[in-house]
Order: sequence, then C-alpha cells, then structure tokens
Amino acid sequence: MSRRINRDFTKLTEFVADYSLNRFLHEQNQLLECKSMHKKLFGLMIFVAEFNQQNPTDITSIYMNEMISDLMLSLFNWVQGMYKPSKLELRCAIEEFFKSLLAIDNPIIINVRSVYEIFELAHSDRHFSGDEFSSGYLVQLKNDYSVLCQIVHSAKNTIISTDALHLLPQYNEERSEELQKTYVKIAENILSILFAKYPEIVDKMHPENKEDFLDCLSKTTRKTVNNYLFS
Repeated sequence: MSRRINRDFTKLTEFVADYSLNRFLHEQNQLLECKSMHKKLFGLMIFVAEFNQQNPTDITSIYMNEMISDLMLSLFNWVQGMYKPSKLELRCAIEEFFKSLLAIDNPIIINVRSVYEIFELAHSDRHFSGDEFSSGYLVQLKNDYSVLCQIVHSAKNTIISTDALHLLPQYNEERSEELQKTYVKIAENILSILFAKYPEIVDKMHPENKEDFLDCLSKTTRKTVNNYLFS
C-alpha cells in the first residue's frame, strides 16, 4: 500500500478516535437553531406520549412512535452536518405521520407502499378533507415531501480532493439554516394538525404536559387552530 494511502488512512482513523459532538457546540448559530428544532420535537413527543396513554391504538401508536424516532434521527444527523441523511429521515417522518392518522380508519394503509398513493388516500380521509384548514396542511406537507425527495435524489457529490477527511460531514452555515427552517416548518404543521383534530387529547393532558405542549406552538399556530376549533 502506498505512503499516500497509508497516510490518509491514518488521518481517518485519528479522526474517528477523536470524534466528539462537543465541537458542534461551539457554533452559536447552530445552538440557537437546534433549540428551536428541539422545541417542536418536544411538543410532538408530549402529544404522542399522551395520545398513546389516553387512546392506545396499536397501528397508530407504532407509526407515531416511528415519526418521533425519525425526527430525532433527523436532528441528530443535522447536528453533525449530515444534511442529506437528515433530510432522508425528515422525509420518512412525514410518511409515518400520514400513516399514523390514516391507519385509524383505514388499517390496511400498512400495505400501501407508494407514498404518493398515501397522499391520494389522505384527500378523502377525515383528518385532511372537508375544510380549507385541513386540506391546506395536506398540500403543504405534500409539497415539503416532494421538495425533500428532489433534494435527496438529485444531490450530487463532486470529488474535489483525494483527502478522505474532506468528504466527511461538516458544519455548513447555509445548509444548516436551510434544513433547520424546513424541519421547524414541518414539525409545526404536524403539531397544528394534531392539535386541531385532537383537542380532547390536549384538554386531558397532565397539566404540566399541556402547558409545555402549548408553549411549543407558535402564537400564529395557536391562533389559527383556535379559530378553526371555535369558528
């Protein structure tokens, strides 16, 4: 094996040995972005935990738990500068969210493999049909899913160096901010739908959970959902 190959392998193994997420905590912009992402994730974690406790439904609970797992993995990948895997997980979270709600009235949704077929079925599902509020969020999430698909499938890696370390994930301010905004938007829309369609779950939450759940929503979302519920 040549000296260049050996030297590069040594650098790679040293990087792996010294790898630590602490280095990402030095980026103040990333910390602020992470805080906003975590807040939305936490709100969804509260809702899913309460939903599973109050209204246990095997299939729905499985998909809701998977959605939370995907969102957590998306955030974890994002923290490390792994933006493409983060988008893959975010895309999966949208799919699991739709399955979780459609499965309530249509359990055979587990046999549907095409995500776009799932979107079509959602148009006639009670969670997403019958009013402008519901159909509007369906369109937004469908558009977000399509954008994520385009990004994932069209992303190209251009090798500009023979140094392996240059190809490993690393923080990029522009890509980090772009993904953070997408993450927060998707999570906020999911929170909005769950709050609007299951206000009784929120009403019956443990007082601390209810307070934290509502605090995780933006003022705009709370106003929009309240207008929907009491109009």
